Amino acid sequence: MGNIITHPTVFEKCLELLNLKNFRCPYSDTGAKKLLSGAAILLLITAEMQKIESLSEIELNLRLNQSVQNMTGLDSIHGSSIHRKLEKLPTSTLHHICYELFKRIQEGNQGKQKASKLGKLKIIDSSEIALPSKAGEWAYCSKSSNGIKLHLRFVVLNEDTTYPDHMVLSTSAVSDQEGAVELVVESDAIYVMDRGYINYQRYCDWLKQGIQFVARIKANSNTKVIQQRVVSEGSHIVTDADVEIKIPKTEETFVLRLVEYKDDKDRLYRVVTSCWDHSAEEIAEIYKKRWLIELFFKWIKGHLNTVKFFNHKPKAVWNQIYISMIAYALCELIRMATNTKLTNWEILKRLRLSWLLQWDKFCDELNREPTRTSKGRKKKAKRGRPRKYEKKLKAVHIIHNPVE
Repeated sequence: MGNIITHPTVFEKCLELLNLKNFRCPYSDTGAKKLLSGAAILLLITAEMQKIESLSEIELNLRLNQSVQNMTGLDSIHGSSIHRKLEKLPTSTLHHICYELFKRIQEGNQGKQKASKLGKLKIIDSSEIALPSKAGEWAYCSKSSNGIKLHLRFVVLNEDTTYPDHMVLSTSAVSDQEGAVELVVESDAIYVMDRGYINYQRYCDWLKQGIQFVARIKANSNTKVIQQRVVSEGSHIVTDADVEIKIPKTEETFVLRLVEYKDDKDRLYRVVTSCWDHSAEEIAEIYKKRWLIELFFKWIKGHLNTVKFFNHKPKAVWNQIYISMIAYALCELIRMATNTKLTNWEILKRLRLSWLLQWDKFCDELNREPTRTSKGRKKKAKRGRPRKYEKKLKAVHIIHNPVE
């Protein structure tokens, strides 16, 4: 993986991080005369970063931009060639690139960003991505849906420092519990999960292994209270107690802590945890952080081509998910390297608008001081009593005639 160095264009700067120029896979590129794996990956990542949503647009982007031609070593390529190449790309190579970028993000945050008072959190969740009814039959789930799942482990050091560090891809028929097997393995953080991961046998095993977790359970989950803790009056905490849980299949019992709390809309949440060194309020706050992974899923689905596939064959779909995650990691590395206070979305918008401009100009834009010093005119509250009855409107009849 190359380091961030001065480069004439933003495009070349970003893709230099991948070190894929002239890359040839000894397996998938056998007999390839023009479109090698390295060039194909660069073209597809460019499409992600610029949100190019069709193969014909990728083809056109290559033909019109000299910088793209210089980086890929191609002057033109047909969209159908990219379509075929996508399912031949070595998934292991994309996996390696993705995890190398994850590792660089993790290393860049070590020592620089301190964990919050809640400690280091690892949120476990999955997001489903739908596939077409016919082309997606290989990922059949039910009569009404075909799709895949992205199972993710998402690290939260504090409110401003979050990043993915491990992922598992599967079809939608794979349960969240099955997908989580590879995600909860270390005892270096508190794992946070929702109701899709309820598995008492696994909770018991994690307890024995010293793995800390906070997991939501159902309203009817059977727990036997052993010891109640005092809850301050007026707190949003309803219950704080040690409870005995029985594993249905083996009849083995074990003890966890149960915390019940209500949110701002008076909805009740029940979570069990192996953390006894945090207050009940902190346990509730830890579970609330689970929302950060939902925001991440929303980000990659809304701002990248994660839900827009160029090829619906199995390997092509897996490859494109990896390419989306690589595009996200590039945005995060650029944010870290430039020390900007902008969000990844603000950075991505600027990347798209200055993709072929000089890198220095892009950096100047990232660190540009706002020219507006005031907060603008504030709206004054209306005087008088609030309206008692809803305002009634009448139909407006206007005939617009610009020529009179």
